[in-house]
This record gives sequence, C-alpha cells and structure tokens, in this order.
Amino acid sequence: MRNKKAHLIVAVSIAGALALAVAARLYCLRRTSENEFGNRGELKVPAPFQRRAPVPQKDYVNLAMYFENGFLAYRDPDESTASYPGLQSSHGDRIDSIEGFTRIAPLLAVYLRSQSDARPAETDRTRQILLDGWENGTDPDSRGYWGPIGDNDQRIVEAADVALSIWLLRDSLWLQLPAPARDRVFQWLLKVNHKQVPDNNWHLFIAYVDVVAQSLGYPADMNEARAHFDRFRSFYAGGGWFSDGPGKRFDYYNAWGIAYQLFWIYQAAPAFAGNFIPDAVDAFAQNLEYLVGPEGMPIMGRSLCYRMAIVAPLILDQAFGKPSVRAGVARRALDATWLYFIQHGGVSAGTITQGYCGFDARLVDNYSGPASCLWGLRSLIAALYLDPTNRFWTAPEEPLPVEQANYTITFRAPGWTVVGLKPDVIVIHTKSSVSTMRLESEATWKAALDRLLGKAHRPENTGAKYDLAEYRSDRPFCGCAQHQ
Repeated sequence: MRNKKAHLIVAVSIAGALALAVAARLYCLRRTSENEFGNRGELKVPAPFQRRAPVPQKDYVNLAMYFENGFLAYRDPDESTASYPGLQSSHGDRIDSIEGFTRIAPLLAVYLRSQSDARPAETDRTRQILLDGWENGTDPDSRGYWGPIGDNDQRIVEAADVALSIWLLRDSLWLQLPAPARDRVFQWLLKVNHKQVPDNNWHLFIAYVDVVAQSLGYPADMNEARAHFDRFRSFYAGGGWFSDGPGKRFDYYNAWGIAYQLFWIYQAAPAFAGNFIPDAVDAFAQNLEYLVGPEGMPIMGRSLCYRMAIVAPLILDQAFGKPSVRAGVARRALDATWLYFIQHGGVSAGTITQGYCGFDARLVDNYSGPASCLWGLRSLIAALYLDPTNRFWTAPEEPLPVEQANYTITFRAPGWTVVGLKPDVIVIHTKSSVSTMRLESEATWKAALDRLLGKAHRPENTGAKYDLAEYRSDRPFCGCAQHQ
C-alpha cells in the first residue's frame, strides 16, 4: 500500500511538472502568435517591391528599415535577442532568439555605414540596437548574455555575424562602446577557438572571427584561423566551387555561405589568402549568373529559405574592381530576385518566411529556427556595402543571361548541366536518374508535440533536395504554394 502511495505521489508530481511545462510553452506560443499577427498590419514591404520596375538604391535602404522594424516588433526585453514567429529549431528557443539579433546585425551595420552623412536623429535607433546587442549579449552579468560557446555550438556561426557587424563599423559606432565592454565582446567572440566544429563551411566562421580580431588589435589565434581556413580550402573543386565538406556536396551554400564568407575574410585581411579569394569568388560568379532568372531559380539543396541571398556573390564581386560579371547584370539579378520572392510570399510580417515562396514546413531544416532565414538578407547586405557611386548602382540594368538567349553550360565541379530557355526558365540537370520524389510532411500530432515542447524532428527530405535528375525554375520541386 505504501509503495502504491509513493508511486501515486511520483505520478502526480510528474503530471504537475508536465502541466507547468505545457502551460509555459502555451504562453510562449501565444506570445509568438500575438507578435506575429499583432504587428502584421504595421509591417508593410516598401511599395516599389510590389512592381516590376528597377528598384532604386534608396528603396533598398527602405527595405533594410522594414527589416529593422520587424526586429523591433519581435525584440525581447533583454535587448540582445528577438523571438520571431515560426517553427523552432533543434537548438532550442535560446539559440533561436540569439539568431534574431545576430543575423540582422550586419544589415543594420551596413545601413549605418551607408548613411554616414545622415543626421544623427535619423540613425539613433539603429545605433542603439547594435550597441545594446553587442554589450548585453556578451556580458555574463546581463540577462541578455548569449551564454558560453561550446563544441559544435551554433553560437560559433552567430559569432561570425557579430564580428562582421563590428568590422563594418570599426571606425565609428564600435568606438562608442566603453573599452571594457569592447574587451568583453572579443573575449566572448574568441571563445570560438579550440572548439570542435562540423567539417564543412563552419571552418570559415572561426577563421573570420580571428581575422577580424587581429585587424582590430585583439589577441587572435592566427594558427587556429589558418588551420581552419586551410582545411576548408582543401574542399576546393575548381571553378569557384567548394564541396561543403569531404566528398562531393554541392549546393547554393557556395553562394550564400561560402563565397560570401570568403569575401569578408578578404576585406578584413587581404593578405591572409592572397588572390585566391577574389579569384574563386569571381570564377563562381561566372557560373552563378546562369542560375538566376526573373521567375525564380532552379532551387535545390538545404537551407532553402536563404533564397534571396543567392545573388550576393554577383554583387560582392563588383567590389574587387575587375568583375567578370557586368555591373548591370548583377544589379538586374538583385532586383529580379527580391521582386520575385517578395511577390511570391517570401517576405511577411517584418521577416523572411520559412520556405521557398511562402511558408513551407517541409523545407525547414531541423537546424533552422524562426530567425534563421534572415541569412536571406545577405544579398541586401552586399548591395548596401557597395558605395552608391559604384557602377553596380550607377550603370543601367542589363538583362540576365536567360533573358538574352538560350544556353547549355556544364558546371564541371558539381557535375551539372545548366540549360537556359529564354526568357525565364532555368534547368539544372544532375547525374541522377530519379525523376520524382515525394516531399514528406511531419505528422500533425508530432508537429504539434514538437511545437509544444520546443523540439524539431521534421523530415529531412534530403533525397528530394539533392537526388533528382533535374531541378527547374518554372516547376520547383517543392511547388510554389504557401503551405500552412
């Protein structure tokens, strides 16, 4: 009898704990929902992005402010994180909210850099967002502290974006932080060193943090930086293409993760890898222009919600002085990409949606949280980094290759044959013989439980993302509906 009572007490205690956890989670979900719908009416994409005409530089500045307004709508009281609405990642709510700051910080920094002649009152809000985030996120005594960095920690990825935001404002806003606070920021950033990381593009994040630290006079570990960079360089397959790790794994990470990160390493330390970086970025850009069209792209691979960032290398290549891709073509690529995705549900409620067109849970990787998709801002960051006098902004727009003529081109490294059908269809032919593969959805009950418990166990759908015989811009394998 006594054992039964003990078991009953344990059962009641467990049930009570579960009830409290459920109640807390429901409160968080309700708060997220209120954020999402309560601010939707206030967050309207600038009108020029609803048309088909070329978009002036000033409207891209306004687009950056649209995303800043989104951040402010979802910012947490600790001022170093933001809880965006959407499907959570496998990393947990804390990491998801950290990404809410880190992934928009470079955009805010490059905006300030581009507005150096603006009156202080026009940029005070943006400056304060960054100062609060840098200081509170890296101060162990602050409630906004991002926490220690461990092995294979998502904070390693986010540290690179924090370092970029600092580097962009290294001679201005950064110096407004008190010296002790600046020291704390780099004490936190340099904890990326001597940590295990996945054997892929993550090597570049550690290299970049150290390169920035050294450029600003902090005690970087350049041996660590060199070891990680050399390991990643060993994945180079020629023609600007890198396998994202050992073997042969090629996808659009070459655009939004690899060429992009290499560019910033070069900007902070041109001698670190010599001409290898500009040569690789330029070579990749020569292929990339054939993958971008006015009606989307032949989407494939992982992290598909970063889709607006695909054109970042075409833009950043313009900064090297002698780009192979004409400035007018790169500008057309930026306009075509943002216009297409905004007009097909890719931007909503102050953020970038989790999907290809609109929201699509089938495409959301388990490592991706609500703010992860803000990496799609990287093409906007690239554009605002270029001076308004750069030919990218001043030269007339020119048609994309697919708008000019049909073509068939072989990309040797990934083994793709790319076909362009004027005026707007692009097809990637792979070496696979698989014609169709169904995208799996997470069971409704399991999705609800995951959302309740803050977990992520979504189907990976790797086969559909990588193993089809062809990927078409006019018939994306995932469709173009807003799956709810």
